Amino acid sequence: MFVLLVAGSVFVASVITPPGDGVPTLGPFGLVGADKWLHAAAYAGVAASLSHALATRTRRAAVGGFLGGAVYGFCIELVQALVPARQFDLLDAAANALGAGVGVGMWAVTVAVLAVVLGRD
Repeated sequence: MFVLLVAGSVFVASVITPPGDGVPTLGPFGLVGADKWLHAAAYAGVAASLSHALATRTRRAAVGGFLGGAVYGFCIELVQALVPARQFDLLDAAANALGAGVGVGMWAVTVAVLAVVLGRD
């Protein structure tokens, strides 16, 4: 259920008209736009929550979470091509996939640390 809440929130945020002001143009370190960081953060959440929902075996859950998050992000980009004031952006899709990878990595580290702390190696 939590996955649906996260994915649904990301969908809604992805199809509404973006704010004109108030969002900085450059993200941390000034390397890429702030929007790419927002994409990565959103899809990290999608992929991590999906991995947790699939967690019967860590490796399969991680692969499923990454693929699910990355494909979902690409599909959202396709939907944006149909929405006025939005557009398909391959760099956004790449940021979505990168965020999915980071989210799955963070989830896997959390699972491993909790296993050690709780003595479930």
